[in-house]
Amino acid sequence: MKKTSSPFAILLLSAALGCGSSSPQPSSPTSPNDVAQAQAKDQTVDTGATEDDSTKDLADHHRHHHHGGFAMFIAMSIEGLNATPEQQDQLQKIEADMHAKMQPAHDVEKQILLALADGVAAGNVDHGKLDPMAQQLAEAAAGIHDGVVDSLNQLHNILNASQRQALVDKVEAHLAVWHHTNVDDEAGNKDKNDGQIDALAKLLSLTPQQVDQITSAYVGAIGSAPKFDRAEADNHLHAFAEAFTADQFDAKSLTTGAQLNAHMAAWGISRTINLYAAAAPILTPDQRTKAADELRRHANYKRSSEN
Repeated sequence: MKKTSSPFAILLLSAALGCGSSSPQPSSPTSPNDVAQAQAKDQTVDTGATEDDSTKDLADHHRHHHHGGFAMFIAMSIEGLNATPEQQDQLQKIEADMHAKMQPAHDVEKQILLALADGVAAGNVDHGKLDPMAQQLAEAAAGIHDGVVDSLNQLHNILNASQRQALVDKVEAHLAVWHHTNVDDEAGNKDKNDGQIDALAKLLSLTPQQVDQITSAYVGAIGSAPKFDRAEADNHLHAFAEAFTADQFDAKSLTTGAQLNAHMAAWGISRTINLYAAAAPILTPDQRTKAADELRRHANYKRSSEN
């Protein structure tokens, strides 16, 4: 699988992308420029680099939305490809079809975020209600891979070799962004730039004492939970890249997609639930209102093409 870590490759990937933008109802960003820069950042996560404006929207999206798992990265990577006018209509249809197959999982995630927002606003998150919903999300996400098989095969047939490689590079970068913005907080590193705790601290203007209290509660909540298996994601990414860049491709041969989608969705939303559950009792009333509003904003996000 060809990497995109060299400056030249990142430059090529940047040139292939359009720009995402913020709005009252966030749209899912698809900017390859954002993706490429964040991918490079993922490889230098210990340098203390922080998000710039070009990566903020994308990181914020991947921090809150997990319902599509790996399939979401593919769908988001379709936009911004250097496509011909003849290809463009076909690609838009494929992307729309993929999102339609992800809609049941999206709907479950929306209900989770809205219920979580209500709990945060009240200062008491109900795990008894939310944890079963997280399992429902995992089940919905598991069905996505089989649902998009035909779309992936059509996508392969439409793209030429260089376009297929460009899409793979973008998918790899999306995984890097998702991993960078979600995973490292598992260690309770409250000072990790761009992670869940850091983002919440910036959004709500948390005091150092609040950050310490939330970090301690969050680490305690996830202490016995399974860690995210990056190797599982990398193995699936490698299998997808090898298969998709070949002349012949059948998405049915990718046997780990359903499991990975389920694991990513369940792991991601569970971390979101645990973070806000840890924070809710520690926040001031005004901070709880702002946090709840942010969750509702993400619950109601729409793709750029739906705005």
